[in-house]
Amino acid sequence: MNVIANITKERNKPEFFPRLIALVLSTLLIGYAPSSIALGVLSFFSLWYAIASKRKIKLQFELLIPISIYVLFVLTLFWTINIGLTIKGLERTVSLCVVPIIFLMLPKFNLDRTKLVLEYFTKANLAYGLFFLSVALVNFIKTKSFVVFTYHDLVSILDLNAIYVSIYFLICLTYLLSKTNKNKLDIFSIVFFIILLILLSSKMILFILMIVLVVYGLYFKPFSYFKNIKLLFIAISVTLVVISVSSRVINRFFEEKTTNIQEILYKEKFDKIYPWTGTSIRLLQLRILREQIEEESIFWQGFGLFTSRDNLKKRHLKFNTYFGYHTYNYHNQYAQIFSEAGIFGLLLLVLMLFY
Repeated sequence: MNVIANITKERNKPEFFPRLIALVLSTLLIGYAPSSIALGVLSFFSLWYAIASKRKIKLQFELLIPISIYVLFVLTLFWTINIGLTIKGLERTVSLCVVPIIFLMLPKFNLDRTKLVLEYFTKANLAYGLFFLSVALVNFIKTKSFVVFTYHDLVSILDLNAIYVSIYFLICLTYLLSKTNKNKLDIFSIVFFIILLILLSSKMILFILMIVLVVYGLYFKPFSYFKNIKLLFIAISVTLVVISVSSRVINRFFEEKTTNIQEILYKEKFDKIYPWTGTSIRLLQLRILREQIEEESIFWQGFGLFTSRDNLKKRHLKFNTYFGYHTYNYHNQYAQIFSEAGIFGLLLLVLMLFY
């Protein structure tokens, strides 16, 4: 009984659920199994809290939207072209339903609790960043190639995508910049995350980073801004030294100039060594989606959750693209949900975004 009493005491502390939510977020980078276990623990304690406190569930429109998306995913079972893949997809996306239900059971978070989640999440990502750089340093000693510090190579130890990781780091950086009182660890973390974002070299994320820094500069008073601009100067100086050692980061920007839009939209066949860029491969995926809508009649219903991959591969074979692209998804969440859940899936996603 003492154990249950102690757990109940911990559960009632204001920082308990922020810590659990931060745990779920912080395990997303290390695999599906750890994050699922963390989500299971959060679900258990949320249900326990709701029952023990006799909480009355009040429906909230913003939480019903992701649940509606998941219900639509379930409905695709009736017309899917591959029921096995759709069932697998439902297992992988069940958090769309579980997470909103958890928040319906929990007390509404105030700003302090929200900041607490971000604080724990930021520290976890700081640890990830140090881990990535440590592994890259070891690889650099072995290979003598600076490439290991950049783009996908930097996060390859956990088989991650550079853009995906960049989003997490950008959220942490934005949170740190928003803090009124910054300690030495915060200052170090700001510089550290800026360097990491440039090394990861996602063009869109770096563009957003520029906007974040400008907004941050305009939001704070001039004195405060010029005081903190020193941090940015240090970060940019260190990063420029790093970039000067390797041309890979810079080349990521200049290679986009080679994109031939007309060719991507109308060329009937490509060869295996076609010079693809980030922009061109995404344009091709959108061209494929347009053809799928016209030829496969997926506008209203889609192929079914997780089932667009076979048709994508077939069309890539037809275009004679490099075989590595045959397993790619659309690299565009709007296109992905449109192709698999139809126009209603796209509208629900847009509604969630705007709400």
